[in-house]
Amino acid sequence: MAAALQSFRFAVRSCNCRHISPWHVAKSVGRGREFSTTPQRWMAASIEEIEERLSKAAATNRDAAEYMRVSKETEEELAALEESMQKEEEESRQRYAARHPPYVLPLRRKRLKDTFMNMGDPEPWEEEGMLDDDHDDMTSLAHGELEQHREMRHYARLAAWEMPLLSKLAKPFQPPTADMPLRFRYTTYMGEQHPAEKKVVLEFTPADMPDLTDIQRDKLRKLAGVRWNPEEDIVKMSCEMFETQAQNKRYLGDLVDKLLEEARDPTDTFEDVPFDTRHHHFKPKLSFPEEWNMTEQRRMELDQYRQAIAEKDEQIELAEKLVDGIKQIEEGLAKREPIRESLPDMLLGARRPGLKGKKVSVRR
Repeated sequence: MAAALQSFRFAVRSCNCRHISPWHVAKSVGRGREFSTTPQRWMAASIEEIEERLSKAAATNRDAAEYMRVSKETEEELAALEESMQKEEEESRQRYAARHPPYVLPLRRKRLKDTFMNMGDPEPWEEEGMLDDDHDDMTSLAHGELEQHREMRHYARLAAWEMPLLSKLAKPFQPPTADMPLRFRYTTYMGEQHPAEKKVVLEFTPADMPDLTDIQRDKLRKLAGVRWNPEEDIVKMSCEMFETQAQNKRYLGDLVDKLLEEARDPTDTFEDVPFDTRHHHFKPKLSFPEEWNMTEQRRMELDQYRQAIAEKDEQIELAEKLVDGIKQIEEGLAKREPIRESLPDMLLGARRPGLKGKKVSVRR
């Protein structure tokens, strides 16, 4: 409001009442004088002259007196407002200075004399303007671990408070119908920028495409070329030429429309062109041999064989011809000779503390 009153005051003071001539009167280029070719020069009146004229006119003119009164009141209001603003500014400056005292830099120390006692110490001017280091800060590796911990807590808060709100936007799953033979696959990195995020993959089965005959479906398979998988009968193509997923998806959709248009073209059905499957490597599918399947006859043969083996073991045991492994081990341990007695004399002599063995070179 103060700015508006100030501008109004200057506008009123600067106005100069001049006589306006009628529009039909011819105007000269400049206010000339007689016997002179140069225009007359006029000096703009100053503010003091305008105020003096208004004060003289206020005695006889009512409007001039009213203007003088309003101008005086405006000046008083502006002065009071300016004084109050300066006072508030000074108070706010004092409050800020009380809350935030200015930082005083430590005094610069004098340069010490180079002696043996202070050799290798930092110079005083190298630490000028720096805070005292208490050597209590963490390392950069610890700061990295702390930043990772903050990020994990951030995602934990998102999972706890914001992700449950997504259930309001959930929609029931509707399986694709026969009218939707195209399957698009996208890649996302959960908000992170990645070059592979714009890639879109399209899959469809030629047998599911509507309004096509068998000959046209075969032609579509041949047009797909290396993108057709003959084992699964699936055409797979991808696009990542454009910057966004929507553009890549639109390009793939237009490409499928062109393929269908060419497949429905009756001028050439490609019946004389054979299927080319050299791009696909057929993997052999191993199956369990039928001869190895367990049948009732095979089960009876195994039971008879196991019963014959058991009867043979019983006969050997009755004839005491069955070898007992535990008994053989015990007899072998009882007949074992001591190691010292079984060693030759040469090795026994080498083990004596007073004798040294003879070194023998061996040719290999």
